[in-house]
Amino acid sequence: MKFIAQKEEDQDVLEYMRSISDIPKYVPMETTLVEWCIHWLQTRAYNIKDSTRSSYEYVIKNHIKRVFKEMKLEDVTQEDVQLFINSLIIGYQLPEPLKPKTIKNIHGVLHKALNVAVQQHHIPINVAEGVVLPQIERKPPNPLTDQQLMKLLERIKSHEKRDIYIFDLLTGLRESELIGLTVDCFNRDDRTLKVYRQLLYNNRKHKYEFTSLKNSKSRVLTLTQQAYDILCKYCSDTDIYNNDFVFKNRNNEHFTPAALYNSFKKVVRSIGLPKVTFHDLRHTHAVLSLKAGMDIKTLQYNLGHYSAAFTLDVYGHCLNEMQIHGAEQLTDFMTKFEVATCNNDNDVDK
Repeated sequence: MKFIAQKEEDQDVLEYMRSISDIPKYVPMETTLVEWCIHWLQTRAYNIKDSTRSSYEYVIKNHIKRVFKEMKLEDVTQEDVQLFINSLIIGYQLPEPLKPKTIKNIHGVLHKALNVAVQQHHIPINVAEGVVLPQIERKPPNPLTDQQLMKLLERIKSHEKRDIYIFDLLTGLRESELIGLTVDCFNRDDRTLKVYRQLLYNNRKHKYEFTSLKNSKSRVLTLTQQAYDILCKYCSDTDIYNNDFVFKNRNNEHFTPAALYNSFKKVVRSIGLPKVTFHDLRHTHAVLSLKAGMDIKTLQYNLGHYSAAFTLDVYGHCLNEMQIHGAEQLTDFMTKFEVATCNNDNDVDK
């Protein structure tokens, strides 16, 4: 053992690590943009989820490599990057033009890779800076109206997934958070629910697995009586430390997003609401919370948004509508008050 240790001491550490590593070596003035992106992803892209890494790999393989081919890292110009973005906008050599959000994500991967290249002094500037991207038009949320909600609740009275639909409406959980709920998340004594992970499909491993939340911050929700009762129904007193899933299908396994989507779609179609999606239950929860008087900061925390500004951006129009409705109610009240006052004055004059 001492002989082996001596041998290891004599060997250059970096040379040995290079010999056992499959990471491509970066050679200045010879590396292509694609090779650099791969090198960046393997050596510099730390602390990213498997799903994110998989999407980065897809972008490099199917877009950056497809367009830039063997172009050297040092030779890529801002004009080249702009033309690349423009090709995605018009869908050149693609089945169809890409959506603005997808294009932004592709540009983001390239920008991050080039940013590290600048930091490492391999190139003088990040040529992905200053590129004009297509404007992303955020679609307003589509919460159910009071009438639609009543129709839905009536329709699912005896539905096998009634409890999971109602629970999502009461908590506003994301689909991945909902299907990933385990019994240990429920604190029966405190009447709370801890949301600290989500269940996502890993395309690289071809299986579902737990990952951190979208904003990487866990949250604890105070449950309504109805939500508490539903969890009591699915979580027995003896299973409070169990890591088993709360909501399970007939095979005693967790639900998949597709299963929830398909079953919910059938329900809303049957009551004449074909454009309503399962995610709209989350939006409905948010709007109902605002109507009940919840402040934006609390709603942001409950929904797991990264900032109150984002929550306000998504649901601000709902607040505007509520303010307009409140102003109309105040106007009606004052009008009635003035009429009543005027009548009283007339009575006095008489």
